[in-house]
Amino acid sequence: MRLQWVIAVLVLVVPLVTAAAPDEVLETWDPVQNTSEPYWINTAEFAVTSYNKHEKKNLVFESVVKGKTRYEVTGLYIVLVIKVKDGSLPSANYDVAVRDKYAGPNPLDLIYFRKRPLKFYLDNVQ
Repeated sequence: MRLQWVIAVLVLVVPLVTAAAPDEVLETWDPVQNTSEPYWINTAEFAVTSYNKHEKKNLVFESVVKGKTRYEVTGLYIVLVIKVKDGSLPSANYDVAVRDKYAGPNPLDLIYFRKRPLKFYLDNVQ
């Protein structure tokens, strides 16, 4: 009897949730307007620090080039292009993704951290 109630509630609730949150709303990305705001700088510094700790590197954060965000059920999904210095090598741009869960002892999670290929820049030069 209890299982029937659970199934009945799911059958009624799932369509309501789906109708309230259409896919086009969930897939909307918002550009980062001011890359010099402390929130974006702190997020980028967190990404570099996490990467350095995990990969035993010594990259140095320089600036946020651009970024975009999207709200998800698990928090704010942040994708940034950051400029990073690696020792005596020239500065390079990296793509980073961070999830801000808003709460808990460690609200930020590093999703990925990867160097942008040079070909990407040459293909997109205007």
